[in-house]
Amino acid sequence: MLPLPGQFEKRLPVTMITGFLGSGKTTLLNHLLGHLGGRRVAVFVNEFGAIDIDSQILVAVDEDIVSLKNGCVCCQVKEDFLRALRRVLAYDHMQKAAGKQGLEAILLETSGVADPYPIMLTFRVSELWSLTRLDAVLTVVDAETFTAEHFQSQTALRQIQYGDIILLNKADLVGDKQLSHLEAEIKRLKPQARVLPMTYGQVPLSSVLDVALFSGDREASAAPATLHIQDDGFVAVPFESDRPFVLKKFQQFLDYQLPADVFRAKGVLWFTESPHRHLFQLSGKRSQFQDESWFQPPKNQLVCIGRNLDSEQLQQQLQQCLALTH
Repeated sequence: MLPLPGQFEKRLPVTMITGFLGSGKTTLLNHLLGHLGGRRVAVFVNEFGAIDIDSQILVAVDEDIVSLKNGCVCCQVKEDFLRALRRVLAYDHMQKAAGKQGLEAILLETSGVADPYPIMLTFRVSELWSLTRLDAVLTVVDAETFTAEHFQSQTALRQIQYGDIILLNKADLVGDKQLSHLEAEIKRLKPQARVLPMTYGQVPLSSVLDVALFSGDREASAAPATLHIQDDGFVAVPFESDRPFVLKKFQQFLDYQLPADVFRAKGVLWFTESPHRHLFQLSGKRSQFQDESWFQPPKNQLVCIGRNLDSEQLQQQLQQCLALTH
């Protein structure tokens, strides 16, 4: 059962990680998990799409990871999030009652198309207010690709407006002048926000965890009407197959067939030419592969995220990249 308000010695701090598609949220989360120094946390990863990719990209740690699928935390799976969080809190209460180490923090990574405000509101209006406190909203921005065009997306705009700390990821890929211009633009939108540059999601934990920066009253008073992800026209196209890709065919797909409206793609890929498991990530025009060993039967799992995509055509193109037999 869920512990009654006041049964915890102190409310658990919750750090929300938000940011637009491909900005580096999971990279940041990986960095945080790898430098906790024995602190025990619960991790909630939100997937936009039918295939759980992020929990496979995350480093292997002892923390409890709850993956939320088929939509963003703020709308479609909000109830799933509350149910999962209640379950984690109840389990943590039993652990503490048995004299075992309890949770010290909760980390929540939202999807790249999630408006952060509704989930922020969840921590204020439910019984969670007595058990948890929203410590800070971290907004990750891709410093290399971020332009004024991002503000055409209400979601991207709100992710910055509600951020307590704005993290300019990939700062090593831009010059000082561009970085200063971006910081000034963000300060114009959110004057009170802390703006920190970072590379590969690396930032001192003391700068982003247990910082008590969230001001719920201020954020709630400034909140506009909320939008669902469909208002921005985003579509997540999943693709799965028990057959491997042919590397040359897949590369030709990336070079010549991938729609320009695909902002983000990520997956676990299998190629006929390689015995390895390949973690694939694409953000804008930049893509990368990370080789690992398989720990389960090989298969292809890929999600492409973008605006107004033709799901059937995209899946057919990927189907044509597969080996005929294996």
